[in-house]
Amino acid sequence: MAGIVLLFVYFIPSIISWNKKNSKFLLVCNLFMGWTGIGWFISLLWALNINRQHALIIAQEKKKKKQDRKEAKRKILLDTDSADL
Repeated sequence: MAGIVLLFVYFIPSIISWNKKNSKFLLVCNLFMGWTGIGWFISLLWALNINRQHALIIAQEKKKKKQDRKEAKRKILLDTDSADL
């Protein structure tokens, strides 16, 4: 039982980065360098950083879509105002 828990803790960085960019490379680094302690900590930081970058990209995409919708509404309003003249 303790061995299973230790394996789970050892692979936490790989579990965090599952289905993310560079997850396979992170798994290999975690597998071969995680036993050093420093390698495990670097893998953990890298996995958390991958998630933060992914969240930042999503936030930027949402902001761009919102701006595009505002511009489209302004354009429609300007078109209807000029048609009324």
